Amino acid sequence: MDSEPQPASFVLPVVRDEPLQPRTKRPVRAVFLHILRISIVVLTLVLIRQQHHRFLANEAARQQKPVALEVLREFFSEASEGGLFDPERRTQQVVDSGGRPLGFIVQTSPQADGIVGFSGPTNVLIAFGTDDRILGLKILWSRDTREHVDLIERQAEFLNSWKGTLWADAASKAAVDGVSGATLTSLAIAESIATRLGGSVPSLRFPEEVTASEVVDLFPNAVTLSPDTRRPALLRVVDASGSLLGFVFRTSPSADNLIGYQGPTDTLVTLDKNEKVIGLRLRHSFDNEPYVGYVKDEEYFLTLFNGRSLADLAALDVFEARIEGVSGATMTSMTVADALVLAARQAMTEIDPATTAKAPSILSFRWFSTMTIVLAGLAIGITRLRKFRLVRLAILGGVIAILGTLNGDMLSQATLIGWTQNDVPWQLAGGLVVVSAVALLVPVFSKKQIYCHQLCPHGAVQQLARKRVRWQWTVPRWLRQILPLLPYSLLAWCIVVSMLHLPFSLVDLEPFDAWVFQAAGTATIAIAVIGLGASLFLPMAYCRYGCPTGALLNFLRFNSRSDIWSRSDWLATSLVLLAILLSVAAPTGSVSASDFRSTSEPVQTWLTANKSVLQWLTAFSTVLFVCSLLAVPWLVARIPANYFVRSSDDESAFRHRHPLVTLSGRLMKNLLGGVILLAGIAMLILPGQGLLTILLGIMLLDFPGKRRMEISIIRRPAITQLVHWIRQKAGQQPLLLPDEDSSE
Repeated sequence: MDSEPQPASFVLPVVRDEPLQPRTKRPVRAVFLHILRISIVVLTLVLIRQQHHRFLANEAARQQKPVALEVLREFFSEASEGGLFDPERRTQQVVDSGGRPLGFIVQTSPQADGIVGFSGPTNVLIAFGTDDRILGLKILWSRDTREHVDLIERQAEFLNSWKGTLWADAASKAAVDGVSGATLTSLAIAESIATRLGGSVPSLRFPEEVTASEVVDLFPNAVTLSPDTRRPALLRVVDASGSLLGFVFRTSPSADNLIGYQGPTDTLVTLDKNEKVIGLRLRHSFDNEPYVGYVKDEEYFLTLFNGRSLADLAALDVFEARIEGVSGATMTSMTVADALVLAARQAMTEIDPATTAKAPSILSFRWFSTMTIVLAGLAIGITRLRKFRLVRLAILGGVIAILGTLNGDMLSQATLIGWTQNDVPWQLAGGLVVVSAVALLVPVFSKKQIYCHQLCPHGAVQQLARKRVRWQWTVPRWLRQILPLLPYSLLAWCIVVSMLHLPFSLVDLEPFDAWVFQAAGTATIAIAVIGLGASLFLPMAYCRYGCPTGALLNFLRFNSRSDIWSRSDWLATSLVLLAILLSVAAPTGSVSASDFRSTSEPVQTWLTANKSVLQWLTAFSTVLFVCSLLAVPWLVARIPANYFVRSSDDESAFRHRHPLVTLSGRLMKNLLGGVILLAGIAMLILPGQGLLTILLGIMLLDFPGKRRMEISIIRRPAITQLVHWIRQKAGQQPLLLPDEDSSE
């Protein structure tokens, strides 16, 4: 019996004498670099927050008229100039030539402009020393009767009565002797000083005081607004004869600590003579404009509180009263509702806004459902449950339905930077705060990327769409080196926008706002559609190559290669250096205000005037890109392999048809070719395969020199490689190309 044949021996070539050694891990270095990475992110956020506070202080300072140097030297003999503006107490520092602080100054205007003496308000300068004691007072300007003001200035003992008084004592000073002959004017000045130094300090974020013109729609005879003597938070609306018409109050500053989606909102509340609500109006807001606009346009919400008395409003529990927010702007509208309650309590109790009772916690189905999904995501991320396909699909479905469609609890750069600038809304957005905490903290202390893999609705849709289409695209190696730069470029733009306060909404950089489709902008929807469409052909396309939030979370993740200083670390370092540069180059929080306005206003005017055109252009480019993504590979795969080498006599599919059919066929073919050609030309600017689409359009057209133009395009190396790659993926033979010397 023949022996069984033995397999041929195969000896591996010896590449090196010594065996391969595993990479030596350096845990101490890994921890050090990890702490450094966290510090880079924290430092960047701190710089953004500080820049925002400087910006607010600068905006408040612009509302205040500057004080001449000779006036400052009446109280500070060594004064060189007015220094920084304090964002907390809204005071301006005074320094000497060496920058040493000498004290600070306060003006009663514009906060006390509603306090009228004999015939108008008076603006008083109050100079304080570094010990918080008043050095002196000076009337800067007055719209009161000139004779009365001159009399007060001549009798210096009236203004000197405040000298040496501490800030807190001056705010509560009640016993003031008026100047004989100018009693009303002097008492109004005393009231202005007490109001300016008291609990009703004007809002830093909303310095614009309420004017009579804002309430003329409800009070046509309104002439002036003046603080109520019992409750200064209320403004009395009076006519020309001095008769009371009603009251108004605003939610700022008592509710400035309530943050909506991205910032607080100042709301004007109008009351009749019986102190019952007759109307609401949103004045100004730091929140995202799409959401604020939806609230402004929702008549049902703005009239929801009508008929309630001021006392009823102060005692209202928004949750128990089942107050429903505006669809598509739930967080913004519910913040407005809670702000009304806080401001009403302020008006009723006359206490400092900082000690006002906080808004009640909202424990609702929304909060409960978000917490359930977060716990489920954590469980599947840190246990073996992720190996069970049905469990994973169920949780992905819950993430899409609850965190995405229902609650909109998604971390984004707009949210992160908005909270950095304006504080975190712990009470009103508890679910989103928990989601954000999990997203930011879990990667820091573990190797798990819970949010991107288990809790992001946009990522969940991409996971479900993976390889649903047979044709998949493999990113070339050279392109894989470039694409990761895109998220960091977007992060750099976020830093520029937030630190220079450019008029650009960060919501438009990411697709997450598209999940709240009622308030989603065109740019957000376009990014969402393009990203999800690309994920059909490139798994997790947006998550891998386009998401700045995902790039930030991956940078914070502690992993097995944390001991290596990588390209991501260099990019992150460049971002914090950019933040430092912007904080030094634009210390006021805005880029050369006058120059920026002069260059940006024409652009903003044009964008406003052509907003609908831009929206249609964005929608058209999105549809065009998606159609080209689907149609171009299909058309390329159906080009005959011998198209570029066959004779011109074989080209016409209508050659042996009836003349009428031939004419109609050629007409339709050329019409379609013209449309595709125009689309390809548009794609030279808009997203898409411009040259390849132009080639397909030319192939359908009939004109002299067509073959020469086709061959010149197809011979371009990039086009040739792309066409061959598409045909190979589709299982088609490569195209045959003529020799170099053949042009026809």
